[in-house]
Amino acid sequence: MKRKYYYLLIGIAAFLLYSAFLEPYWIVRKTYDIRIPGLMAEKVTVVHIADIHTTSPGYRERKTIRMVEEINPDFVLVTGDLLKSHSKLASGLEFLSQIRSRYGTYMVLGNADGVLEAALRWKRTRKDSLDYHILINESVDCGAFRLVGLDDPVDHREDVEKAFAGVNGTKPVLALCHFHPDSLLWDLESRGTDLVLSGHTHGGHVGFGAIVGLFPYAYRSRYIAGLYSIGDMRLCVTRGVGTNVFPMRFLCRPEVIVVNLMGE
Repeated sequence: MKRKYYYLLIGIAAFLLYSAFLEPYWIVRKTYDIRIPGLMAEKVTVVHIADIHTTSPGYRERKTIRMVEEINPDFVLVTGDLLKSHSKLASGLEFLSQIRSRYGTYMVLGNADGVLEAALRWKRTRKDSLDYHILINESVDCGAFRLVGLDDPVDHREDVEKAFAGVNGTKPVLALCHFHPDSLLWDLESRGTDLVLSGHTHGGHVGFGAIVGLFPYAYRSRYIAGLYSIGDMRLCVTRGVGTNVFPMRFLCRPEVIVVNLMGE
């Protein structure tokens, strides 16, 4: 009996060490090839990251930057939660400014980006710089497609009507949002959006179906991680890079997503 308890304690210790100190830093690269009707380019490579939750540049941030450099994408699209609620603004902007792509890095705000949101509101930092652009209920022409950036739906700051004001249907539409409630997805699909990129779920933090429901992240959406079809629209939900309140992962590695967009 004592030996069984001994093995049990070893197993618990190994689980805690792995899920707290190894897997959260073991970033995987995942690739999706998506065909977009009307895309006027042979291929556009997009890197999608979210939920970095950086407090200071560390191993996870440096690894993410190196992975993006190796991919050398056309665009980097960040779907919110660059920071933690207590993060220093400079730490997040330092990370963001080191992300490189051929044609631009675009970001939307998440519910943990309050420090950045306040800095933008009081004009203590800029939405646009040489290194990145922050989209707040607005759209931008990215050449082969139109990119729509929605403000954080978790805190109900999204304004779909305003964000789509410059969209005329002549180009494919990609939308960035930190979260993807069903009502928002239905609205985006009805407006002819081709692809939505989103985060916030952290993939549930646990990739084991029998216990994932024990964690609050699992209840954030039925679309918890991966690529989904919603009518004619596709939804790509990333497990994210960092952690926030719950600093562990098990069978749910952090990820950098590569989306290869191709015309039909």
